[in-house]
Amino acid sequence: MELDIQEKIGQFEIFINDVLKEDLAQLEKKLDEKNSEIAEFLQLKSVITTFKNIGADKDGYKTKVDMGNNIFVQAHVEDASHILLDVGLGHFVEFTLDEALSVIDVRIKLFEKQVENLRKEIAKTNAHIKLLLIGIRDLQGMDKE
Repeated sequence: MELDIQEKIGQFEIFINDVLKEDLAQLEKKLDEKNSEIAEFLQLKSVITTFKNIGADKDGYKTKVDMGNNIFVQAHVEDASHILLDVGLGHFVEFTLDEALSVIDVRIKLFEKQVENLRKEIAKTNAHIKLLLIGIRDLQGMDKE
C-alpha cells in the first residue's frame, strides 16, 4: 500500500513539473508578447495623436532616422496625412490618421481580450498545481498514519 502511494506521489510531482509548469511558462510567455504588442499600439496611437495635434499631417515634419550603428540622417516628411499599418501576415494597408486610430483602438481591444483570456488560463493552471500539491500533501499525511 505504501509503495503505491509513493508511486502516485511521484507521478503527481512529475506531472506538475513536466506538464503544468511548462504550460504555465508558455502561457506567461504569450501574455508577455500580447502586453508588448499592446504597448507598441499605444505608442503608435500616441505618435499619431501628436502628429494630429501639431499639424504634422498637413505641414509635414523633420526627423532623424537611425541608419544603423547609431548613425543618424535628417529627413523631412512632406505629407504625413497617411500611414502604412501592418494588418498581419506582413501585409500593410494605407490609412488616414483617423482611420488608423480607429483600427488601432480595435486591435488594442482585441489584444486586451486575449490578455484577459490568458490570465484566466494562467489562474486555472495555478489552481491545478495547487490542487495537486494539496493532494500530494494529503497522500503524504495518509502515508504517515
